[in-house]
Amino acid sequence: MSKPARMVTTDAEIDAAIECARMYEKYDRKVVRATYSQKTDSLRLVFDDGAFYVVPRLLIQGLSNAEGKALECIEILDGGTGVLWPSLDVAHYVPAMLAGVYGSEKWMTGLHDRKEKLIENG
Repeated sequence: MSKPARMVTTDAEIDAAIECARMYEKYDRKVVRATYSQKTDSLRLVFDDGAFYVVPRLLIQGLSNAEGKALECIEILDGGTGVLWPSLDVAHYVPAMLAGVYGSEKWMTGLHDRKEKLIENG
């Protein structure tokens, strides 16, 4: 049986990849404001380009049992790539949320049933 091939990445290749990522970083969307609406029971993220994204609270891991002021106190992390509820010790990565990932793999697996209930109650 033959040995699996090994790929070696050079420092120069890594540096080139980092530089390429930096070139496109200016196009990344950053959150400039994050608010919780009790009326709609949802998180609203406002981006630096004026666009916004709304997520029902019950879809977001760590927020399903939270209420009141704990939901309203939201910090923006890492220049707009993350959001944190400090009193709940809950943080989420914004690019993942934009991709529809609102928690761990286990959370997302159980989310299917919760999404159906949200749609029905809509």
